[in-house]
Amino acid sequence: MKKHYIRIAVVVELLVLVVFLLGSVLYAYILAAKELKFHMDQVKTTAEFNVPKPKEGYTEEDFIKDSFTSCWDFFQTFRTKETGFYGFVRMKDGTEFDTSRPYAYVYRYNDGFIENEEIRIFLIDGNFSESYDQPTLYNPVFDAECDDVFIHGGTMDLMNHTYQLGDYAYEVGDRVSVSDWAGESALYGEYITFAKNKHEEKLNKEAQALFEELYNSNSTVFTRENIFTSYRLSQVGTTYGNYYMIQVFHPLSIAIMSHIGAFIAILASFLFTEILVAFIFRKLYKNRMEYEAKSKRLTRGIAHELKTPLAVTRAYMENLDCIDEEDRPEYAEKINREVEDMSNMINVLLEMEKIDDGTIRLNPEEVELSSLIQSVYNRIKPLAEERSLNITLPDENEYLIKADLKLIKIALGNYLTNMVKYADKEGKVSIESAGKKYRVTFINDSSNDSKAKTDKLSNNGMGVEINENIMKLHNFKCGSYMGVYSTEFWFEADKA
Repeated sequence: MKKHYIRIAVVVELLVLVVFLLGSVLYAYILAAKELKFHMDQVKTTAEFNVPKPKEGYTEEDFIKDSFTSCWDFFQTFRTKETGFYGFVRMKDGTEFDTSRPYAYVYRYNDGFIENEEIRIFLIDGNFSESYDQPTLYNPVFDAECDDVFIHGGTMDLMNHTYQLGDYAYEVGDRVSVSDWAGESALYGEYITFAKNKHEEKLNKEAQALFEELYNSNSTVFTRENIFTSYRLSQVGTTYGNYYMIQVFHPLSIAIMSHIGAFIAILASFLFTEILVAFIFRKLYKNRMEYEAKSKRLTRGIAHELKTPLAVTRAYMENLDCIDEEDRPEYAEKINREVEDMSNMINVLLEMEKIDDGTIRLNPEEVELSSLIQSVYNRIKPLAEERSLNITLPDENEYLIKADLKLIKIALGNYLTNMVKYADKEGKVSIESAGKKYRVTFINDSSNDSKAKTDKLSNNGMGVEINENIMKLHNFKCGSYMGVYSTEFWFEADKA
């Protein structure tokens, strides 16, 4: 039985898992498709604005400067943290520039006026960003040479630090000292880094690797739109060389990270649902076990209750031929009484089945407890008199409640029978007023060791189950207590 419930629970849990997985995948796909369209539109726009645009009179110097400034314009204006970027220039003589590696540039300026065309680009050693965290370069002093585009080698003094400069293996025009080029002008510039954190650095490296793969394979595919990895490779060719710019992004990853709260909520809902399913099946299994245990108790109770009247009836029938003629009516009456008791017991069982199935309907009416208890007790009074028991019933005051008369009579009969059956010398029924309720108590003086308690609970399982169901049907509280020298059953009913 337990394995059966476990198998069903596992199947349901797996179905829930499949539903949540399919729902999550569909939701992620929809979000990723939106991110794909948005970022691809953005990538196309940035490519339009950030590739060099040759025009009449375009020079080698213009091409190289535009290639570098296109990169830093892209980074400063359009770059998003979800996009990897790589810029690459290949001159006609085969010289190559990585325009997206960290570098710096300076302008000449006089009285706040910047000479925009007078730009010089240079590399700084790798320790620069560690010792100087401001990107702006105010009036650096160079001990180096420059041509029309680059500053080559030498050193730069800034904020009491000296930095070694890299050397570009390409010259545009004649070399002069930086101080000669600057003249009386002050210098102003910025340090450009294309990755502010590990995530951006990883994306940029991915963009570079993807570019090298496409470039080396002479691929003609410059754009790919995919929810996992998308990219666009833009290029422009000039008389002096070619400029390439590639941007790569991951729509699905962007969608998940930008909606992480929603996915956490989905995960939490999934876990809650799985726990709920497990709880429901555990509850169903527990209820089934309780039902089977109750059925077993009921079967034992019925067997025990029917055993005595059947045995008595059989004895009467076997001895009937030996009974004098004048005593036969008395024996017949006793047989009829036993048969009637068994019939009543079967009727009670059928009523209990209706209660368990939930098909029984209450017909509430005003019921007076004191007189009803007296009436029900009169049926079992001979049993008490036979054993010379001292039974005390409630006074004759009026105690009105709302209840189904037929069912409450069954319950009172079970309580009274149990009280009389297991009393040693006396039993007592009391009714007490407690606010808006009446508390009815059935108590006897039975001795209760552990075995006696077990026997009484087992033998009276049917009556106990019936009464509990009747009280539950009426929304009445009920309970029992078995002490060492007494047994008590009680219920509480609302006053009418």
